[in-house]
Amino acid sequence: MLDLEEQIYLAGKSRYEGKSLRAIEKESGRNFRTVKKYVDCEDWNEGKKPRKKRPEGLEPLKETINEWLQEDQKRNRKYRRTGTKIYNDLLNDKELSKLLVVGKQTVINYVSRRKKEIYKKNNKTAMFGLHSICEAQVDFGAVLIATASGAEETWHELVVSFPWSNAGFVQVCRYETKECLCEALQRIYEHIGGIPQRILFDNMSSAVVHIEEYGERKLTEMFMRFTMHHGFRAEFCNPDSPQEKGNVENKVGYLRRNYLLPPPKVENQADLDKLNQDLLETCMKDLEREHYIKQEPISEMFKEEQKHLIPLPREPFRVFRVEKAQTDGYSFVRFDNNRYSTSPEYPNSEVWLEIGTTEIRVLNESYEQIAVHKRKYTKETMPQIDFENYVSTLARKPRAFLSSPYFITLPLPVQEHLKSRKYPELKKMLLTLVPIIREGRIGDASAVIELASIRTTEDFIAAYKALTEDPKQAESVTTELTPPQQPYLPKLDPYAALQRAVEA
Repeated sequence: MLDLEEQIYLAGKSRYEGKSLRAIEKESGRNFRTVKKYVDCEDWNEGKKPRKKRPEGLEPLKETINEWLQEDQKRNRKYRRTGTKIYNDLLNDKELSKLLVVGKQTVINYVSRRKKEIYKKNNKTAMFGLHSICEAQVDFGAVLIATASGAEETWHELVVSFPWSNAGFVQVCRYETKECLCEALQRIYEHIGGIPQRILFDNMSSAVVHIEEYGERKLTEMFMRFTMHHGFRAEFCNPDSPQEKGNVENKVGYLRRNYLLPPPKVENQADLDKLNQDLLETCMKDLEREHYIKQEPISEMFKEEQKHLIPLPREPFRVFRVEKAQTDGYSFVRFDNNRYSTSPEYPNSEVWLEIGTTEIRVLNESYEQIAVHKRKYTKETMPQIDFENYVSTLARKPRAFLSSPYFITLPLPVQEHLKSRKYPELKKMLLTLVPIIREGRIGDASAVIELASIRTTEDFIAAYKALTEDPKQAESVTTELTPPQQPYLPKLDPYAALQRAVEA
């Protein structure tokens, strides 16, 4: 195509000088058809003519490449295939290589373009109302639990729903802490075999610290680590807009009414673990219902969603956080308005707290465990004491031991025996009991004291060993004077003959 100035030059020769097409052809040296084209042109608006698309040799392979890119989308970046890798995989495949009629750079360019389209679509889309496949919603709800005391307490249910298939899963938590949120989500992920690609949350305090300017969220550190570890994208509702996650709002009530009434009884952690496992299995059975609109089994639709789940990480996420703390003069450390014991060697010292959902582990500067406590969520007057760490110290102070809270936890026969001892014998007996207490065999010691006539610590040691140790068989001794011994082999022939005579 000629540039604009030359086009105007050719047209002007005819329009302003009246020259013929042949004269203009001869004067300009241009082809007759070219001269005629611009002399006869009436529309000089600037326009864009669509380029003719050449048939793409990559067309038969696009579907395969797109499937590979969708699979890679569920993986961490370092495990995704590059354009070069995809080209080599196509080339090395016996069937696909027959369809590969383009060069390496063409494949690389297509892969680069498709990746931008895929990730742009995933990152910009925020229309959860459309219920895309493999997208989930999460919310907490209140449930009643019958505790060991017989009272009914308000606990919490964490629900994950999949609006596309209407599948839902629930776990019961004691509180709505960040540890409870992550642990419950992790149990559900492991049960369904993967992780939703995008999850919609409300602005729960276990995930969101506060909402910043322009709607940006400041997330808790544990929740940020949890999302990155599992590879899903977390989205959040607008404040006070529960209708944006209406599916999970309905699912919270549905699961509570159908599977958590009357209030289940939970007396200890083992009961809670069993309840949560039973709930996961119950939720899987619940999928046998038909979808309320699509009239298809929810289980079949959810199987389709499971194909798109992000694979579980190779290393499970450890649901705990670590904080530095300072002990007081009694070797106690404070956390959430409760005091927890460490060990007598750590008064006024810095320690680390490994805080989980149900436990608090106290660690020294080398991250070695000092004590383990059941985590308390409500404020208690008395500190939580791991007496195992204090028993050897208390044993060296007999009178302090008898007045300590630990003393009343011992079996009654042991208490009575220790109270009847005088100071020297009491101290000796306490030091003897220390390793037995550490081994968790105080019950055996109680049985010895109750059944045997124990007057001194030596009597106790002898009786305890006789009860707990296997009796040793005396070794056989032989000398040069020991006569040889032939094994006795009974002869049963006479008895056999007598038996035959009786039978005859």
